[in-house]
Amino acid sequence: MWLFLRRRLIMWVVLAIAVPLLDYLLGKVADELRARKGDSAVTRGLDTAQSGLRTLRGKRR
Repeated sequence: MWLFLRRRLIMWVVLAIAVPLLDYLLGKVADELRARKGDSAVTRGLDTAQSGLRTLRGKRR
């Protein structure tokens, strides 16, 4: 029983804390790179990763 509760708690922490934090950090890094060097394959890749995280969270911005 504790195993199932622990697994759900870990999943909740990942979805409630880690994913939004990673989403925010990817956005900041992409914005900073775009401001310094313009649009590139790296910034587009970061935007794609951020979009995937937002899909995982179930939110659109």
